Amino acid sequence: AWVIAAIPEGLPIVASIALARGMLHLSRKNVIVKKMEAVETLGETTVIFTDKTGTLTLNQLTVDSLFFPDEVRMEVDWHQKDRPEIKENKEPQQHENFRHLKKIAVLANDGTLASEKTKSDENQTELKKGKPKDEGDPLDVALLDFVLKNDEDSFRQFRGLKRKLHDPFDSEAMVMGSANELGDAMYVAGKGAAHAILDRSSQVLINGEIKNLTDEDISYWTKKNDELAGEGLRVLAIAYRKSDTLPEGGEAEDFLQDLLFIGLIGFIDPPRKEVADAITTCHEAGIKVLMVTGDHPGTAKNVAKQINFFKSNEEEDRVLSGQELKKQLDDAADSRILNTRIFSRVDPSQKLQLISYFQEQGEIVGMTGDGINDAPALKRANIGIAMGKRGTQVAQEVSDMVLKDDAFGSIVQAIRQGRVIFGNIRKFIAYQLSYHLSEILIIALISFTLFVLPILPLQLLFLNLLSDVFPALALGVGEGNPGVMKKPPKDPAEPILSRGHWVQIALYAGVLAVCVAGAYFFAHFVWQESEEITNNVAFFSMAIAQLLHVFNMRDANEKLLRNQVTRNKYIWMALAFCFSLLLASYLIPAVAEVLSFQELGARLWGLILITSILPLLIIQSIKFITKKF
Repeated sequence: AWVIAAIPEGLPIVASIALARGMLHLSRKNVIVKKMEAVETLGETTVIFTDKTGTLTLNQLTVDSLFFPDEVRMEVDWHQKDRPEIKENKEPQQHENFRHLKKIAVLANDGTLASEKTKSDENQTELKKGKPKDEGDPLDVALLDFVLKNDEDSFRQFRGLKRKLHDPFDSEAMVMGSANELGDAMYVAGKGAAHAILDRSSQVLINGEIKNLTDEDISYWTKKNDELAGEGLRVLAIAYRKSDTLPEGGEAEDFLQDLLFIGLIGFIDPPRKEVADAITTCHEAGIKVLMVTGDHPGTAKNVAKQINFFKSNEEEDRVLSGQELKKQLDDAADSRILNTRIFSRVDPSQKLQLISYFQEQGEIVGMTGDGINDAPALKRANIGIAMGKRGTQVAQEVSDMVLKDDAFGSIVQAIRQGRVIFGNIRKFIAYQLSYHLSEILIIALISFTLFVLPILPLQLLFLNLLSDVFPALALGVGEGNPGVMKKPPKDPAEPILSRGHWVQIALYAGVLAVCVAGAYFFAHFVWQESEEITNNVAFFSMAIAQLLHVFNMRDANEKLLRNQVTRNKYIWMALAFCFSLLLASYLIPAVAEVLSFQELGARLWGLILITSILPLLIIQSIKFITKKF
């Protein structure tokens, strides 16, 4: 009997079901959790490293402005979606830089528009996934869409040029390009970050004339790039050169050199509407949100301001670039990193270093990523979060969870669910351990005084079958405290049950044991009932008290009648089922005989009800006094 009372048989079952249900619940919130234990770790997350594009923004890039060296700025009006209108320039097609821009946008591009797919491809796609979709980086797709809608004939012509060399985008070099056959010559097209393209350019095209690119020019365009980024635009520089021959050997490996600078393209990527509320929720929950992006710091800060990313004006100035970050990481005594909210121009290796740095400070880190280069950082983070839409297969394989909608709000939902599940696990563990300890105390108290077994082993098994599974499981799948995201994250060093929880468990167990043992002693000494009757009194008092004990699992600061336990419909269903089963076992003769149940009179049932309800009243009174004083 003591062994049965000591072992909470339903604990591993309820824990597994609670975590599994949390995974299913998150899947309906666009979050796929691959590892069950990750659900619990989510609740401990203290820092989130998030990318900007596609996570904080819609990732729906459109060409907004064009900037050329002759001080021409062409604004692009997308009021008519089928054709972009170039404002303040009646004849953009006569502008030589604009003509080269269209050519470079199509040639130095790894994207594919849905309208370009062949009929067979389209049919296969429709069969498998529905309508065909654009493929590739959103920036590439935006460029193709702009050229196609502005000048379809030129678009078809440029798409037909044969590509001879290709340099895919590299997050360290920050450029990409291609070499295509154009008549008897080679047309080398390149695009990338402004500083990277300017470093690879030696000349500039102004008003149809080719001039040398001076240091003053580079300084001017670098400043112009910063200004545009400050406006919230994502800026891309473009350049080209013509060659009579195809580069070979070492030149072919890095053919994007000695380029002719054409200008800048500004893209707009509006932030997601729900992100501002999600960021505010993280602030209230004590979670640091850090933006780690390869974009310009001005662009990152502009988006951050729109989504209430900063908690104070001082934080707005805390931006570290990749180059500055390297110095800070090398200087272990410098704490600027911990006080920085935005890291710009960061490469994947630096993301890994940042995660390691914050983990060394005792933080539990969640990190978003989508590329192959992000895989080491995703694996190193406590919670690796891969993008479901734009994420690579490699990134998704090494991550702990995948966002189907790539939205930051989904991460916050996952953290909330993780906290709720952890709180539920604490509750049903405290619930089970407290009444199991009370069973041990009751057996010890009565066995060592009257030398009789108050509750039989088979009765204990039946009792534990009821309480260990159904009410405990209902606690494990509860919706949690509505204010769970207004509390700081749990300290990773804190165990599941702290010292305070153990004191609470011992107090609950003591109250239950005293009341049930009191019912047994009263029936034995005062009413002089037989051992079989007193056994039944102890069993039913313990059974009802255990089932009602579930209402003691509310937090002390919650209302008595309106709390997360009373709002949980599964609690009421579990209690209804358990009380029905308990009543059926008493009324069905065959079952009653197996469990050694006797026919009890009204006064005995009155004693049972009083001593089973009394623990609930005592514990609730203790909670009230604790809250008040």
